[in-house]
Parts: sequence; structure tokens; C-alpha cells
Amino acid sequence: MQKLKEIFSRVGRVVRSPWLVASFVALVAVLFALWYGAAWSLVVTLPIIYDYYIGHHTAKLHSRLMKSYGWYRVLYAIWCAAIFALVVGVILHMLLFRWEGVFLLTFAVVFAYALWEEMKSQSRVYEWIYGWVHAIIFATVVATIIQLYWFQMFVIPTGSMESTLMAGDYILVNKTSYGPRVPMTPLSFPFVHNTMPRNDAKQSFTTLWQRDYRRLKGAERVERGDVVVFNFPEGDTVVLERAAESYYQMLLSSEFGATEAERRENIAKRYTIAVRPLDKKENYIKRCVGVAGDTLQIIDGVVYHDDVKEDVIPMKQYYYDILNLATGRRQTNVLLRDSELRTYADTTRFELSKSMGFAGERLIPHSVPTGWTLDNFGPLWVPQRGATIELDHYNVAIYGRLISVYEGHRLERQGDSYLVDGVESDEYTFEQDYYFMMGDNRHGSLDSRFWGFVPEDHVVGKASYVWFSVDPYQGGIRWERMFKSIK
Repeated sequence: MQKLKEIFSRVGRVVRSPWLVASFVALVAVLFALWYGAAWSLVVTLPIIYDYYIGHHTAKLHSRLMKSYGWYRVLYAIWCAAIFALVVGVILHMLLFRWEGVFLLTFAVVFAYALWEEMKSQSRVYEWIYGWVHAIIFATVVATIIQLYWFQMFVIPTGSMESTLMAGDYILVNKTSYGPRVPMTPLSFPFVHNTMPRNDAKQSFTTLWQRDYRRLKGAERVERGDVVVFNFPEGDTVVLERAAESYYQMLLSSEFGATEAERRENIAKRYTIAVRPLDKKENYIKRCVGVAGDTLQIIDGVVYHDDVKEDVIPMKQYYYDILNLATGRRQTNVLLRDSELRTYADTTRFELSKSMGFAGERLIPHSVPTGWTLDNFGPLWVPQRGATIELDHYNVAIYGRLISVYEGHRLERQGDSYLVDGVESDEYTFEQDYYFMMGDNRHGSLDSRFWGFVPEDHVVGKASYVWFSVDPYQGGIRWERMFKSIK
């Protein structure tokens, strides 16, 4: 027994060895740097790891300076007070206030108090401030890296994916599946997306520094049938008071005027308009039903790609009209999953027909009448990187936003011809892949049938499983949905 204790004691000392811990952290740093494509960062990272775990030179130098120089003690007191004020001030502002001036006042008051305490009793307050700041910064950095490059938690706000996903489901999204996207708007408050908590009118990021799109290598590509989280393509312009609606769909509504110009003006007068960069658009979740290069068509509610019927999705659902042939009773708008249709499979007793799908101007291509509905839509080609289309009235109506907004080219019409970046052209070659997304609640989903394609650079990750679920209507935890994989 004594020998066993000695063995465990030796193993414990080895595991706690700063050399072993430093080696493990250095290995993680090297692997991440190589994956990220920034091996140069190891020149800074590895010495810091050595110093933190092995050398302790920074701590010793700091101690000598604190003892020897009064100006250093004052300078470091200011630094500690500023960091403390920033952390505490932001938290207070986030929880209590909703305007800019109060934050500056809060910061100034907390800074003055912290500096006074620090100068009055340097060592005790310094240790307290340093301990809290160190813990907060370390936890924030680690959690942010995990959230940006590995996985992230999302909550389902609507029923567009019922019954595969329910409103109130908390899901885990795997970012390594398709490769994590490097942050394009890096200067952002941690752990929130685009607005501050308790204040939907205050953005949580600044666009002073933005980077081009870049995606690290992933394990797979987006495939048909995948449940995908992505940035809402039309979310670059948002009406804050009606954030659940698409600004561009509102521009199609006669509620705001007879012409598009009148609608833009009236919306701007009535509401607050926010403009968001690509990676700060709202997160949506849908099922991919068409990948780049597919020719997609919906016939009687069933999706076909290149004349091949989509795979069975048991939880997919539609609204049906049901006629009981024996009694003559008709039920309208009955929501049924595909797995429930067997109940009405006897055609001598029941007659089923899908409820009339939505039709009109709000389905793409918006400006060209097609007669398409939610259940009878297309055929429609999904753009692919390197593929070329002719620029004509019909193609521009469908793909014009992709060219001008998602790929950043100036597209203009001049008579019967088109100009791309000021140069006359009769064709256009796409620069990225696109996807067609639909909700499993096929008659209750605002998806690609309304707002078009999802560009590759908008993809966030693949939905993996439900880890928690709360019924937002009845209350209570849905225990049966916890740790359920998403298919």
C-alpha cells in the first residue's frame, strides 16, 4: 500500500511538473499556429509560455522594479486601476445603462476609486486586482478561442425547423466540420454576437478594424441534408424595432408606400436602421437542400436536385387538408410530419392534399413573375465557384444580389447590356460556392425560397446535437430532447 502511495505521489509530481505543463501548452500552441497558418506567432508565443511556466523572469523583474522605483509603482497603479475600471465599468454599463455618456462616467468613477485604493495600500490592493484581472482575462481568452475555432452554443428562437429542432432547444454547433471562419470583425465584446445584453440597440462591436474572409481547413464540405448555422444573407441591414423581419422583404410590402424609394424613405423615418458586417449578421439555422452546381426544383412540396428526389427526413412537416371519405368531413391546415403520414395511407378512407403554398412577389426572383409557390418552385440553378452565366434580365433578377452584394462588384444596366465594375460584359463568373437552405417546417419557414442563396463565406458551422431544451410556451425542461443528436 505504501509503495502504491509512493507511485501515485511520483506520478502526481510529474503531472504537476511545470516542464510537462509547459510542453503540453507549447504543443497546443504549435498545432494551432500551424492550423491557423501563422507559424510566425510562435516567435512570441513560445517565449511567453516558457517565461510563464519556467522562467518567472517577468514576475522577478516586476518585483525588483516595484521595490526600487516610485515612478514604476505609480505607473503600475494607474495600469491596474484602468484595467479594473474597464472590467467593472463595462459590466455595470452592460447591466444597468443604455447610453454612451454614462459608461464614460462609470469608468471615470471606478478608475478614481481603484487608483485611490491602489495608492493607499499598494501591495494588498494590487494583489487583489491582479488576481481578479488575471482570472477574468485568462478565462475570457480561453473561452473565446474555443467559441471562435471549435464549437459554439446557440438557442433556437423560432419553429422554422420543427420538428427536427424546437424553439427553446440549445444546440452545439461544430465549427471544425466545415473549417472555422477567422473573425472578420475582431474588435468585439466577448460572448455576445452583435448587440450588448439588455440593450438590443447598442452594437457590441466596432468596424474600425475588419479583415477579409478566410476559412481554416475543415473535416468536410457542406452536403445536402446537413443542418447548417449561417449568417442571414439579408441581415446586412436591420430594422431594430422589427428585427425578426427581413429589411428587403419589408421593401416589397405596400404597407410602406407604392414605390421602392417611398418604402425606403418611410421605413427610415419610422424605425431605427442598423448596418452590420458579414460575421455580425444574425445567425440562422436551416437544412441544406441544394449545394453548388445543383439544379433544384420543388414539386408538390418535395425537393429534387438534378431530377433526384431528396432523402427522407422523418421530422419534416407540412400543412395538409384532410378529407375523410367515409364521413365527408374536411380538416384544413393540419400540420403533419412525414413519419405521421402512414396514419392516412389508406386512400379508400382519406384524401390528403398539401395546403396551398405561399405565392406572390415575395418569393425570389421578386421582380420577375414566375408563378412559383412554396410547394412548386424552380427549376433553379445553385451557383458554383468558377461557373459562368449570361447576364440577361432573368439571370440578373435571380443572381444580381450575389454579384453586387456578396461578391462586391458594381453591376449596372445600360440599355440592353450590363456593366460589371464599369466594363461592359455579357457574362459573369462566380467567385464562391452557394447553397440553398430550407426549414424542415416547410410551410412555416422563412428560407432561401424568399431571400435566395447562402454564400460560402456566410457559413458558421454544422449543428451537432441538442444539449438542453426549454419549452418557451409552456415552461419547463424538455428532458427527452437533451443530448439528442441532430439529423
